[in-house]
Amino acid sequence: MTCASCVASVTRALERVPGVQDVEVDLGSGIVRVHGEHVAQQVPALIAALGEAGYGAGAAAGAPAVHQHRAGGCGARAGAAGKGRSGCCCG
Repeated sequence: MTCASCVASVTRALERVPGVQDVEVDLGSGIVRVHGEHVAQQVPALIAALGEAGYGAGAAAGAPAVHQHRAGGCGARAGAAGKGRSGCCCG
């Protein structure tokens, strides 16, 4: 994640997962905290949602948080046009 557009994309992707009630994204650290019903059981679905949005992620050991683990952000998802899928400035 590299900008506010990335944060918005990550937030939207995670909010679509059933049971998610709140998403906190820390752009500086690349850590996302997800709150909701049975979130610990939803980790695979959360990681899959981020993958579909173009972001790599992994679960934090012993904590209900998801860490971005791939370098880049929305610009890294860019196609031939050179911009991220959501028209981000990072492309």
